[in-house]
Formats: sequence, structure tokens, C-alpha cells
Amino acid sequence: MKKSKITFLIAELFLVVIAGFFIHQIFRENIPQKRVAVILSNSGDKRWDGLINGLKQSANVNDIHLIICNTDDIESAQDEKELIDEQLENDVDAFIICPAPGEDTSDMLRQLGDVPFVLITQDAYSEDGASGFVTIKPDNYKIGYTLGEQIRANDADGLRGKSIGIITGYSQTEGSVSGKAGLMDAVEGTGCEVSWVYSRCGNQNICDIVDILGKVDYMVVMDTYAIDEIGENADNGMYNGAQIYGMGTSVKSVALLDAGKIKCLVIPDGYGVGYASVTEVVKGLNSRLYTMKSREEGIKIIYSDDLFSDDVERFLYSYE
Repeated sequence: MKKSKITFLIAELFLVVIAGFFIHQIFRENIPQKRVAVILSNSGDKRWDGLINGLKQSANVNDIHLIICNTDDIESAQDEKELIDEQLENDVDAFIICPAPGEDTSDMLRQLGDVPFVLITQDAYSEDGASGFVTIKPDNYKIGYTLGEQIRANDADGLRGKSIGIITGYSQTEGSVSGKAGLMDAVEGTGCEVSWVYSRCGNQNICDIVDILGKVDYMVVMDTYAIDEIGENADNGMYNGAQIYGMGTSVKSVALLDAGKIKCLVIPDGYGVGYASVTEVVKGLNSRLYTMKSREEGIKIIYSDDLFSDDVERFLYSYE
């Protein structure tokens, strides 16, 4: 008798556990996914492929609904504000934002108040240094410094008496300012001359601009659009006699390197930036007590001979 009572109680307990499990699953399924809007300038461009792969995979792992806004070029804080306001009307819970050029962007972002957001690829521009926003990006200063180091190491004269031309992205962006500062520090004291610096503006033809600016021994291109355009028109890794070193984030950039159109490429880990940004936003959404943290993802220096190494192939896999 005693044994049958124990068996009955165990069976009852087992049924309660099973029922509790299914009730939990039902309520869990009825909880709507958190909605996170991603704002990138010209979001359909191939330069974002690796980053978007990272965003999507992390969103899948973290069970959130990712909204990648369909955008054209974002050239000002006002352009970006309109996109943000539109998504706020759609009741998004958080944002992942590539900040627009200009000093007004920081002030505009502060108006988001309690809405969680993470900046990606670069910090918001400020003449006073870091904005204080949570930012997940490559070390943009290091990108410029690394390119300068590579040129210096490969030049037979250590750059003495040589000339350099610099092309960056939009002028009032942290990425352009930091990259240029890194490059200038790397070549300081070599005796080389920085003949000109050009910051991309709208859809101008970069090759036409460079032709006007004049010949140099080395061209350092820290903008994906520009490196692809210059590389397409290069011959044996040179454009108008200048060896091309640059930063690229597209498969096209890598293909141009493989074709010998570009001498050296530095590639930031866009996949890592995308994956980490979603993970950090989710932590912020799941607990208001959690303080979201900034971090920097790695970069990779690649020459054409490196393309088939296991290390580089693993890195480039995220771009496919």
C-alpha cells in the first residue's frame, strides 16, 4: 500500500513538472521578440556584407528581430535623425547605428534618452575626443598607423624623399580623423612629404580628383568606395606611378588585391563588429542594471601572397 502511494505521488509530481514545462513554453512563445533597428549609410552596399552577416547570426542566436533599414547615403545628422524617428514610430526597442558625419550627430543621439543604442564602425565625431557613447568598432587609429608602418617597411629608403597622398572617407568622422592621425604618426620623422589629403564628398569621381591633385610615390586610401574605384583603374598595383595601400571592407577590394591592382590591404573585422554589437544591445535590453561596454575588434594586414593562408581564409569566410 505504502509503495503504491509513493508511486502515485511520483507520477503526480512528474505530471506537474511536465505541465509546468509546457505552460512556460506557451508563455515564452507569446513574448514578442525585441526589435532592434540597424542604420547604415547605403545599407545595400557590398562593403557591409561581413558586418551584416555578423549582425544576422548574432540576432538569430540571441532571438531578436533585426530591422536593417533601407537607406541611401547618410551625409548629415538630420538624415540620420529622420531614419531614427521613423523607427521610433514603429516601436523599436533599441538601435545599432553607424554615426553620420558632423559634430551635430552627438547632440542628435543624446536626444534618444533612455532608448538603448550602440554605435558601430566608428565613434561619433567630436573635436574633443571620444563621445562617451557605447561604440563597437575597429581601432581606426591603428588602421592608419599600420598602413604607414607597411609602407615604411617596404620602402628601400625608409620613405626619405618620398611623397604620399591620402584619401579618407567623409571629413568630419571619427574613422577618417583617427585613421589620418595614425598614418601621420607612423611616417613622422621619415623625411617623406604628405603632398595632399582628400576627404570623400558625395559621389565625386575619385580618379578625376586624384588626377588633379598630382603625382605621389604612395597613395594611402582609407575609404572602401575610393579603394575600389582607384584599384579598378590601377595597373600592377600602381595608379599614376603611386603604389596603392588601403583599407577595404568589400569582396571587391580583396579581388583587386588578388589581381595585383592593390599592393596592400588592411581589413577590419566587420563580422566581429556586427556580431558583438547585437550581443551588447541584447544584454542592455535584458537588464537595465547592465552597463553596456565599448570594445574594439581586430584588423588583418593582407598582401596578395597571403590570400590562401588558412588564417586569412578563415577571416574572409565571414564576407561570403
